[in-house]
Amino acid sequence: MYFCIFVLFLRKTYINLHDFMLLYQTIGKKMCKKSCKWWRHKKDIFFVATALALPAFIGGGQVCAAEKQEASDVRSSQQVNDLVGIVLDENGEPVIGASVLLKGTGTGAVTDIDGRFSVQQIDSKTTLLISFVGYLTQEVEAVPGKEIQVRLQPDVLSLEEVVVTGYGTFKKSAYAGSASTVNTMELKDIPATNFSDLLQGAAPGVQMSSGSGQPGSAVSLNIRGMGSFNASNSPLYVIDGVPVISGNVSALDTDAGLDVMSTISNSDIESITVIKDAAAASMYGSRAANGVVLITTKRGKEGKPVVSLKADWGFSDYAMEYRPIMSGEERREYIYNALKAGQLRDGATEAEATAYADEEVETYAPVPWCGFVDWDDVLFKKGNHQTYEASISGGTDRFKYYTSVSYLDQEGITLNSGLERLSARLNADFKASDKLTIGANLLFSHVSQDVYGEGTSYTSPFYSSRSCVSPSDPVYNEDGTWNRDLIRIGDRNPLLSMMYDTKNEYITRHFNTIYAEYEFIPNLKFKTTVSYDYSTTKGKSWYDPHTSNGEDENGIMYANIYERGKLVWANQLSYNTTIAENHHLDALIGYEMDDEYRDYVSGETNNFANPNKHALSNGSTVVSTSGSDTRTRLVSYLGRVNYDYKNKYFVGGSVRIDGSSRLASSNRWGTFWSVSGAWRIIEEDFMKPTSSWLSDLKLRASYGVNGTLPTDYYGYMGLTGLSAGYMGNPAYSLSQIANEDLSWETNYNFNIGVDFSFWNRLDVTLEYYTRTTKNLLMDYPISMTTGFDSYLYNIGEVKNKGVELDITSRNFTTEDFSWTTTFTLAHNKNKIVTLDGMQTEIVSGSQIRKVGSSYRTFYLIEFAGINPDNGAPLFYTNEKDENGNYIKEVTENADIANRIPYKHAEPVVTGGLSNSLRYKWFDLNFMFTYQFGGYSYDTWAQKTEHGGDDLEANIPIYYKDSWKKPGDVTQYELFIEDPDYPMYDYATTRRVHSTDFIRLKNLTFGVTLPKSWTRKLGIDYLRVYASANNLWTWAKYDYYDPEAVSAGTAIWGTPPLKTVTFGLNLNF
Repeated sequence: MYFCIFVLFLRKTYINLHDFMLLYQTIGKKMCKKSCKWWRHKKDIFFVATALALPAFIGGGQVCAAEKQEASDVRSSQQVNDLVGIVLDENGEPVIGASVLLKGTGTGAVTDIDGRFSVQQIDSKTTLLISFVGYLTQEVEAVPGKEIQVRLQPDVLSLEEVVVTGYGTFKKSAYAGSASTVNTMELKDIPATNFSDLLQGAAPGVQMSSGSGQPGSAVSLNIRGMGSFNASNSPLYVIDGVPVISGNVSALDTDAGLDVMSTISNSDIESITVIKDAAAASMYGSRAANGVVLITTKRGKEGKPVVSLKADWGFSDYAMEYRPIMSGEERREYIYNALKAGQLRDGATEAEATAYADEEVETYAPVPWCGFVDWDDVLFKKGNHQTYEASISGGTDRFKYYTSVSYLDQEGITLNSGLERLSARLNADFKASDKLTIGANLLFSHVSQDVYGEGTSYTSPFYSSRSCVSPSDPVYNEDGTWNRDLIRIGDRNPLLSMMYDTKNEYITRHFNTIYAEYEFIPNLKFKTTVSYDYSTTKGKSWYDPHTSNGEDENGIMYANIYERGKLVWANQLSYNTTIAENHHLDALIGYEMDDEYRDYVSGETNNFANPNKHALSNGSTVVSTSGSDTRTRLVSYLGRVNYDYKNKYFVGGSVRIDGSSRLASSNRWGTFWSVSGAWRIIEEDFMKPTSSWLSDLKLRASYGVNGTLPTDYYGYMGLTGLSAGYMGNPAYSLSQIANEDLSWETNYNFNIGVDFSFWNRLDVTLEYYTRTTKNLLMDYPISMTTGFDSYLYNIGEVKNKGVELDITSRNFTTEDFSWTTTFTLAHNKNKIVTLDGMQTEIVSGSQIRKVGSSYRTFYLIEFAGINPDNGAPLFYTNEKDENGNYIKEVTENADIANRIPYKHAEPVVTGGLSNSLRYKWFDLNFMFTYQFGGYSYDTWAQKTEHGGDDLEANIPIYYKDSWKKPGDVTQYELFIEDPDYPMYDYATTRRVHSTDFIRLKNLTFGVTLPKSWTRKLGIDYLRVYASANNLWTWAKYDYYDPEAVSAGTAIWGTPPLKTVTFGLNLNF
């Protein structure tokens, strides 16, 4: 009670936090000696209580008139020849502890808690050098007796000079591995439900793909190529040092999926580091073969409470025109001509052909009662989004905190599509004593996702609008009832389904971490961390009796629930020391335990008395129930040693031993290790002549081994399954052959890099790497007498090698204007070395796994063009001669044409170009991403490339360029009823298209209002901005979005979307 009265008193008297701390210190010092011991123990509790009461001080940070007068009197007493001034940061806040030096001397001062400084006894005009960690050093002309104001600007490059690995933080100058750090400050205003969207183009060697553009859909990251066929290719995700659940957690297994990372607010992220080689990744052992994505969330800093508010609003739409089709008039004309051409081909007269076309066109392309319908206007809309965020951060030298709450509502571009998220975070650190520090990171998040079907179902609005429903299909009948007689799909009206049928996903996540760190002696620290990542995902799919999906069963409800838990306990003992000034040693040993489980239950019921009450229990007929539970554990021992001499020569090594329950006891343990070294050549004496233009030069290399576990939790066991029954009784049958030799995939990583810098302005990083995966998990052929044709076996090998380039240039840096440019480029080449030891090629759909070729090599009939005489498609037979070369004989008979390996999906070059500009109040940030040398296979062609064989379907707009008369040179055949070889029946190379593109990925323009304006409103910082995503795209082949591709094939679902956002940020 007394504490609350004290808080109210402080608010009434307008004492700010700093003054309160001074008052607290004064009270502490004046305590009588007898009570000093009591005070030392109680003041820690008092500090915690004070921090918890910080919200009470919001708005109470004003300075009373008496205080202002006192400050004025102090300044007026200064001598006339003193240099005085104030140093502010980019937000107008005082910079405490900034260095102020007279240029060319050792004389200077340090700014006080108000950012002020005074250098005494200066007789003439001079130049000051003002510097502070993380900010650009500024030179300022100063005159004695005249107060100056200096505003420092963040040094984006220096802020990235620290590499966070999860097992230690290193200066980039001392780091021998390969890591990319993404500057989240420049990307903070980009509207994205998943932080992975921010990595595209910003980190070289990182590629992102998604099977859908729906809000919250699952995202896949790939770092330096593919390293596995049957195990995971996803990196390990680590948040604040703790490995977490990642990937798709959809309970309904929808096409879009639900990414668990969509539970995290991007505004809570301080930095993202991508580890790409073995130097640091081997410390994570069997989980890090595909790289590591380290996410560091924001933490409190010493100082007064900072209240930040953010709100934005915007909309989304297609980033590119999406698979355009012919209009109703154009389609009717093409179908009419196709009907007529088919009759003429079959021997009918002109009059007979015309009469036939006049009659049949009304079957396939009638003019509806309401006129031709644009189904895009019926099924699609602009998707609105809005975000509201608030955070409070601050602390003292003993207690620091950051807490936030965020609300996101993002609609999709169709009905029944969107994502809603409510999340809250608290990060707190408390220095309980000089030796003990404790802390906690708490996250709560609830996400609700509405999704629609994708793929080739009529419930997919994209597939329906491009193939199933035509402009001749009205939505409603003339009497206002639903049209249940569509030309191609009968009673399955897609809008009717969207109005009544629903698919909903819900995830509730609690991710809580606590830690304690104790320092036994200086620099010898023990840290223990316990984390529990718990989530439940619920999925409900309802098919209403009003629709063709549910009317036969009087309503159908599917409900699935997943419960996931991940317990991580990590212990680390670390020590670093300096010996004889020049020898620096950093060592760490640790023990970790990772216990993960997953429970699943599902049910299906139908026959609902009331379709408005469609809870699972209200279905009178139980159709099915099922469930499963799995659990896996990983136990690890690890160690690391780093040594450097004079900050010039660096060597390091690490080892980790993992034991996993996913493998048999004889193969359960795996040892993973790495060695690394670096040489800062710039520190050598013989480099001194280059110091005027060469700022840095470092050579580094690393080599290491890590592994990948089988995806299946019980892949080594012989398993049985319950069959439908034997003579009316339950029966078990063998479902999996035991393989106790199953082991880890082993990854061998080599990386060599050079870092150099010119004039402290241009930084360049160039790297070459190889990544070889041996003991690949492959389906190995076995005798059919076992009842199986293959089983999982460690036998294959695949290799990736490539080059990465990262260039950052600080083009201009002045007090009013700055401009920084970053360019990234990555090249990766993937090659299969061996398969199962018996085969040299394995066909997988439209692709082939072939020794010596890229993993995603297409395997197709080679298209040879269109016969200019009759408009028939041509193909190469591709028979082989005695030397194994293909014979390029042309035929119109697609059935005798052979498939061949043809191009590959992996791009040759990827990268990005970003610019950050600031002029006084204004800032502009934009990024272009690009990709060249890759190809995709258009799976849609197996439905849409009919050439007249499916006249009930829509017609892609590219058929406007089809062959029409002898002599025409085109890539598209004669559009005719019942063609001899309809192209949608044959997987040909005509479906392979370039994925080359250049895209304006992000664009943000902001205005930060002067503090002299906002201070009158009690606001420290106010910024308004406009932001856009995927605003402009150039694509070599632009019929579909080149990024709407997954695993080398064009997706059936939602393409990437263009978003435009308007928002504001303000701090108190």
